[in-house]
Amino acid sequence: MDAVVAYRELEALVVDNSKLEHLERLLGEFNIFEAIGMVRQEIRHSHFLSYLLDPNQNHGLGDLFLQRFLQKGASQPFDHTLPVNPIELGLLDLSGMIVQREWQNIDIFMQHDDHQIVVIIENKIGTSEHSNQLQRYWRTASQKFPGYRLLGFYLTPDGHSPSDERYIAVDYGLVLEILEDLSSARESTLGPDILTLIQHYTAMLRRHLVED
Repeated sequence: MDAVVAYRELEALVVDNSKLEHLERLLGEFNIFEAIGMVRQEIRHSHFLSYLLDPNQNHGLGDLFLQRFLQKGASQPFDHTLPVNPIELGLLDLSGMIVQREWQNIDIFMQHDDHQIVVIIENKIGTSEHSNQLQRYWRTASQKFPGYRLLGFYLTPDGHSPSDERYIAVDYGLVLEILEDLSSARESTLGPDILTLIQHYTAMLRRHLVED
């Protein structure tokens, strides 16, 4: 490429480029999740996600985030028949879902007794599986809740495949997509504190965990 042409293209990129200016503003903005050192902290991500997934918390989303996560998660490529499909998940009232952290060492465990559904979410950021944990979690949930329909999700930044084929691989891009859609659609009804919190979280995901 001619040096003059290359220079002009570079000049066009950096001069009066609104997208570049927007990116610079985003990178320079204060972010509460970066400030508390949460970026690569699995436990803190699991805490925040379990808060958003719990329909009985005070975030104002009800069961919307929960329902969207389960629906879109169950819609990911999967080689087996699911015990509950995305269409049914979209029709169910999930307000009675019980969400727990570290039940039997499971990162996020959810149960709905009326619908007889249990959900395992194993969250991995910068670490990998160990000690056959996915198999152990599935066995424990099956034994404790016989007859319940069991869904398992393996959540990683890049959608890494789980060692146990009964789990569905999902990535943080899915979490980002759902939260951005919900915050946009519910901007007028969500409290300003919750909206700001979600916006900070999605900005942090874009900067550090989601390839974009």
